[in-house]
Amino acid sequence: FTTILMILVLGAGTVYGASPQIKSDTSIFQVSTLNSLSAGNFDGNWTVGELRTHGDTGIGTFNGLDGEMIELNDNIYQIKSNGTVYLVNDSANTPFAMTVPFKADKIFILNSSMNLTQLEQFLNATVPSKNMFYSIKVIGTFDYVKARSPQKQNQPYPDLTTALKNQTIFNFNNITGTMVGFWCPQYASDVNLNGYHFHFISEDKNSGGHVIDCQLKGVIIEIDYIPGDSVLLSNGSVLNVNSSSN
Repeated sequence: FTTILMILVLGAGTVYGASPQIKSDTSIFQVSTLNSLSAGNFDGNWTVGELRTHGDTGIGTFNGLDGEMIELNDNIYQIKSNGTVYLVNDSANTPFAMTVPFKADKIFILNSSMNLTQLEQFLNATVPSKNMFYSIKVIGTFDYVKARSPQKQNQPYPDLTTALKNQTIFNFNNITGTMVGFWCPQYASDVNLNGYHFHFISEDKNSGGHVIDCQLKGVIIEIDYIPGDSVLLSNGSVLNVNSSSN
């Protein structure tokens, strides 16, 4: 298993929609690639404590694919397949995660009822370009959240598709909490999922998971613009990728 670390340059424009400004001292930080995780590489050498030094908001998983990870306000939580939620010790390891020192470039107050597909369509119409990266928080009340969490896997590990056949599905109604997610553009599909990827945690930190669907009731949406990235490989080489605003 080869660990790949991804550092993404973060945009820090003015809240409520000014053009994003590149700020070099903040970044999204990614451990490994989704392609590697999909192939069944479920063990990693990066600890949660190391991950937290690079950001305060993010998503991922844990060694053995042991549940879903969500990082919020510099705390990292593990949502296990039995539905329990734990504040994770810094010594825990992750095979895949991404984190950002979150700073909102744009904020919306949204009182419309929307499911996940409609939310994604709304975001598509709002962001300046699909060729950029975005970190997103959706904070508030949900009529419904459908989420999942995989069971811990044993070696030899299956691929991700096989492992997720044993995932647990949760249905939460009339719940308050936060969705944390990312948009990754098509040109980055070798290292991450093209499109949106959200995890959810309830306000009381007792429920959550990878979001399959939801129905918004009244939320605040915060978006962090990310105009480019550089990929740091395990051999020390760096691949720089600049996104386009077109």
